[in-house]
Amino acid sequence: MQILRAAHWRNALAKVGLPVPFWVVHDLGTLLIGAPDAIGARAGLTAIQVPPSVRQAHEAWIETLEELGNTEVAERSRAWRLGDDLVSVILLRVLGPIYERHLGPGRRPIGVPLPLDPEVYTNLGPRLNGLFSNADRNPDVQFLSHLARERLRLVTSFEQIDLDTLRLLGMMGAEASAASAFGMLDLLDVLGSPEANDVVNFSLDLLPSVLETRRATGVQTFSVDGYAGLERRGTIDSLMLGELAFDEDLFDQRFVENEVFYYAREKQREEERRLHYIVCDATASMRGQRAVFARGLALTLVKKLLLRGEDVYFRFFDSRLYEVQHARAKRRNEAGVDVPYVLSFKGEHGRNYAKVFALLANDLARVAKREKKTPILYLLTHAECHVPIETIERLRDVAMLYGIFMLPSTGKLDLEYLPRLHTVQVVDEAALTQREARADRALAIIDDAAGEARTSMPPGRKSLMPSAPSESGAKQAKDDLAKAEAELDAYLRGGGA
Repeated sequence: MQILRAAHWRNALAKVGLPVPFWVVHDLGTLLIGAPDAIGARAGLTAIQVPPSVRQAHEAWIETLEELGNTEVAERSRAWRLGDDLVSVILLRVLGPIYERHLGPGRRPIGVPLPLDPEVYTNLGPRLNGLFSNADRNPDVQFLSHLARERLRLVTSFEQIDLDTLRLLGMMGAEASAASAFGMLDLLDVLGSPEANDVVNFSLDLLPSVLETRRATGVQTFSVDGYAGLERRGTIDSLMLGELAFDEDLFDQRFVENEVFYYAREKQREEERRLHYIVCDATASMRGQRAVFARGLALTLVKKLLLRGEDVYFRFFDSRLYEVQHARAKRRNEAGVDVPYVLSFKGEHGRNYAKVFALLANDLARVAKREKKTPILYLLTHAECHVPIETIERLRDVAMLYGIFMLPSTGKLDLEYLPRLHTVQVVDEAALTQREARADRALAIIDDAAGEARTSMPPGRKSLMPSAPSESGAKQAKDDLAKAEAELDAYLRGGGA
């Protein structure tokens, strides 16, 4: 019911101190979710005696709605089927300054929550005239006149909403919701932040490829559709008939030694979900292009892992560890990380890597014990993230370590704990500054990180996947890759010694 959704929007605005009249919320919100072909004066308006000035203001309001209904923001919003939380935040951004200017200085009215019982709004149309006449409508009339005077400002505010940000938030669905007042303020901050817009644009470059992710299929031992292959385990009714040609004694021996073949059926893979723990550096060294790459990569990686049915933890750090975001596939209340929080987060507390990673080691140990899994720790940081070797060893004991390092414009990656990481990814300046190279590099990292479960590499060995090199550094990158492959080949030939 559309009017019930409008009541939800009005309550959300009142929650953050903006008790705008219900009719304004209803009319503007309806433009974002439905076709604007029903805009016009209500039939019962002629029966109500109102001054000519009020009638003129009402006509101006209808013209404003018609103009807003044809804007690109309204058209795209209807196509993207925005959720109620996003609609509420758009209304907050558009109406907030106008309503505050209307009230002026002084005390603010208290917004009384509207009922959300559908029965209250049943057959409301015939009763509107009586309800309108039986109450003091001076505040509504004054705000209607104010909207007529502020028409240009209202239309401009509507058209200034960033469509890319709106598109990303719409694509994220439940992950971009605002379940609380703080969530609404985070969303509001995202809609007006140039820094967040850079992350949004980068994420939109990556998401089309990621949204094609589906869980792979395999084989199983019980009947679903046709046969898909042969397996060494199964039930008697799926036994391969050729097995009965063996002598009885030989068949018994093959059965005991699990050498008998069974027909297998197709199904989603029966694999245990992995546990991924992503930490993103939010210190001052990660501002600008590094922050854009790290946050866009993190959001896209989380989305891909969730589509694969994995469990994901995410958190920021500087001189402290911030609140952890836990996302699990197919759980509505844990559908993903808080996207507005990731886009708008600002760390302002310096740096203390020794303390942070010691706390992280303790937390990972608790998670591994509780979940009975070995986490994969993804570290998104820069080339000057110095962590004590002892702390890295503690992390290595409880998790697989996947380092993603963003290099400065000049300099190289030279951290003493690099050989202790299971995987190292390097992102150089070329990959940070060039749009196509940046997207290609990020997708390569995402594909590698979301691949099949990898085994722990021996101490002193690191997996190095060079970033998209510049022309001058192509030969060096090729030599590094060849050297890494030679080391791995020598290790395997030596039996892992």
